[in-house]
Amino acid sequence: MLGKFKRSRHVDGDFLTCAIEDAVLDQIQKGLDPERVSDLISTAVPDVINELAPQLAAAMMKDKRTLRANKRIDRRFDRRLQKKWGKALDLYWVLHSVCAELGEKEARKKRESLAPAQEYTLESLTGLHVTACRVAGEVFTLLSHGHPRGAMARCRMLHETAVIACVIADAAADPDHHDLAERFLDHEIVGLRRDALQFQRDHATLGEEPLEQAYVDELEKRYAEVLLKYGQGFKRDYGWAKRFSPDDNLRKLEEKTSLSHVRPYYQWASSEVHCGARGLGQNFIEYRGLVLRDVGKVNVGLIDPAIMALNSLIQVTFSLAVSGAPEGPDVEVLLCMRAIEEMRSACSRAFADAQVEIDRTEERIVKRMQRKNPSR
Repeated sequence: MLGKFKRSRHVDGDFLTCAIEDAVLDQIQKGLDPERVSDLISTAVPDVINELAPQLAAAMMKDKRTLRANKRIDRRFDRRLQKKWGKALDLYWVLHSVCAELGEKEARKKRESLAPAQEYTLESLTGLHVTACRVAGEVFTLLSHGHPRGAMARCRMLHETAVIACVIADAAADPDHHDLAERFLDHEIVGLRRDALQFQRDHATLGEEPLEQAYVDELEKRYAEVLLKYGQGFKRDYGWAKRFSPDDNLRKLEEKTSLSHVRPYYQWASSEVHCGARGLGQNFIEYRGLVLRDVGKVNVGLIDPAIMALNSLIQVTFSLAVSGAPEGPDVEVLLCMRAIEEMRSACSRAFADAQVEIDRTEERIVKRMQRKNPSR
């Protein structure tokens, strides 16, 4: 066996290599047969790695200087982004806040005389609106810090939320499908049971205790009840919509709610959720004549996720406050929705103006670079 390497040395990229080489050379000088060098290296590598890895980790964690430098870079980037996109982002947040407040007002209204089907509809749409507001807020945070692709990934969920909200709101006025909201809420048990069974299969590997059998038995009981009530097709992902749409999938629900035109954006957003080759192709960005791999923040491309997120949020808000309202919308709600439409137009223009200004600035910079270096 090679002796442990004791010589003091700074941790850098060649540390491990030098340690192994020095240790082997030391043994050769003591009479080691050179033919055994490769065998000794393969034997020594795990020991050297195990010895040096904690040192390297400790050095990285103590390196406050690099941490402070990276934080400064981040803060400077965020300031530059706010300078270019601040107006548009402010309008986004105002619109988001108005939608959230309108949804809160609808949820607070006293509605003692609602029929059960209307109560289910209100509960479903309120829950979907809460989800839409939260996710739209996440999109805002991602955009504010230069992560438009991450924001686009969240837009995927927002679109699904908008489609389901529109479906439930439309069905509320349809005598043949007035129980759709109840089906939607009852479908929760399908997901709960699926997740519980998966956890029971994998709990030992995860190092966790299994779920209590009484809880699992209760899930099985409730699951059997909903299948008896709604049929075997209810177990599918969109089984709650089986009667409303025999082809119970998101694409068909999009068609029924006239939202199928958003499908190209939805597919684009999906490539930022699923790890496929399509998503890898979006890791490149063109910057001043160069094609770079985008591994961090960017200050371009904010328009599409911002507008997609706001459109979905407004659709969910409309479903809750207007089309799905049990007693119909009042004048205040209609006025607010009209104001929201005006703000959406202003916000869209602000995002477009910001991108145009960035493009113009970049064109001027590239032209100056080309004059200084004509060969580029």
